[in-house]
Amino acid sequence: MTASGMLADQFWEIMERAARFDDNPAAHLDALRSELRGLTADQIKSFEVAFRRYLNKAYTWDLWGAAYVIHGGCSDDGFEYFRRWLVSKGRDVYEPALADSDSLAQLQLRPGPDGTWEFEEIYYVANRIFAEKGGKGDVRDYSEPEAGLGGSGPSGELFREDQEHLARRYPNLWRRFGAEPLG
Repeated sequence: MTASGMLADQFWEIMERAARFDDNPAAHLDALRSELRGLTADQIKSFEVAFRRYLNKAYTWDLWGAAYVIHGGCSDDGFEYFRRWLVSKGRDVYEPALADSDSLAQLQLRPGPDGTWEFEEIYYVANRIFAEKGGKGDVRDYSEPEAGLGGSGPSGELFREDQEHLARRYPNLWRRFGAEPLG
């Protein structure tokens, strides 16, 4: 029942137009809703498939360790919300972070209302607009399973939760957030 994923350029254009309002999470969500309302129900399925694939691609120990340093700890749910935030920022933030998670230290982005780089609410937008368009069921049912929900674990090399290891593995993030994490 998996739909085909939206082309990368189209997906990232939608995300980047919505991200122009990233200093205000409510406005960011409204902008994404507006973007998705311009799509058909089938296109929203394709958007959701692409969104889920990017979330799953970011399901790595390297990014989880980065989120751990940034926030001074990171639960399963926290890492899920961090990956949603990462995708919501657009291709210019997402792709460099996947290539080198320590590069996140260079970002001068304000934390969200809860003081973190997390964005839980963005996950629900496509499903609500899909329903508005008369889509049947949950739009997420047309996508591949979400990483971290009973499937295989994160890819890559596990990080250790000790300061020396984190400072070596993420030197730039550790300098920026080690003593004063977000949240």
